[in-house]
Amino acid sequence: MASSCKTLSVESYAIKTPLIEKGDTVKIILLSDLHSTIFGKNQSPLIEMVKEQNPDLILLTGDIIDDKVPNLGTELLLSGINGIAPMYYVTGNHEYRTRNIEKVRELIRSYNVSILSDAYVKIDVRNNEIVLAGIDDPDKRYYETPEYDQAASMENAFRELDGVKSYKILIAHRPENIETYRKYSFDLVLSGHTHGGQVRIPHILNGLIAPNQGFFPKYGGGLYKHENLTHIISRGLSVNPLLPRIFNPPELVVVILKSSGS
Repeated sequence: MASSCKTLSVESYAIKTPLIEKGDTVKIILLSDLHSTIFGKNQSPLIEMVKEQNPDLILLTGDIIDDKVPNLGTELLLSGINGIAPMYYVTGNHEYRTRNIEKVRELIRSYNVSILSDAYVKIDVRNNEIVLAGIDDPDKRYYETPEYDQAASMENAFRELDGVKSYKILIAHRPENIETYRKYSFDLVLSGHTHGGQVRIPHILNGLIAPNQGFFPKYGGGLYKHENLTHIISRGLSVNPLLPRIFNPPELVVVILKSSGS
């Protein structure tokens, strides 16, 4: 692998749970931190990679749009994957930094993407009920709603899920707030934001520096276990020549939920 690259990779995780029908699987694609990066001609390598996975759900965990880069890369991707599977999105900090979050939401929705703004939906995938929840990025308080409190909003939106006997997923841009997410009955949290810590040394260093965590981040990317909660952090898709990715290729994340009885 080149030390700095724009070659896409696929990172797959399999999770067993008794809440999936015996013999069945639910395949989820996680896309994060695109920042409107364009791969190949018209985003075709990334679009084809999504199609090849034949997912049941596509989840976008923020910073799909950038505050400085034109939206072309985002629009090419969303147009190309529209109709493959139901798509759900939560905001990241860079969408708020555009200072035009309503325009961002309008663009996202125009490609048949549902936005989860401190809310949840119940989804049926071949008789497997999935509760999918999403939260806005905390930067909402700086750019849209000054009184916004993510922790309080989560309490209002998700406490009622305690005791619900379905597989419960939270999509949340920032991984460093995991202690707040753990207060709820989610089985799986999916995040982004870290860009894989920019620099990695396999088996030695899982990220040099990450936003809001600083040097040697505790949550750089990959899979983390918190008792009964699984936390998967995408290393993201963006490629910025000013912030090279060292041994840290942009990645598409695939999560496969499997029945623990199969």
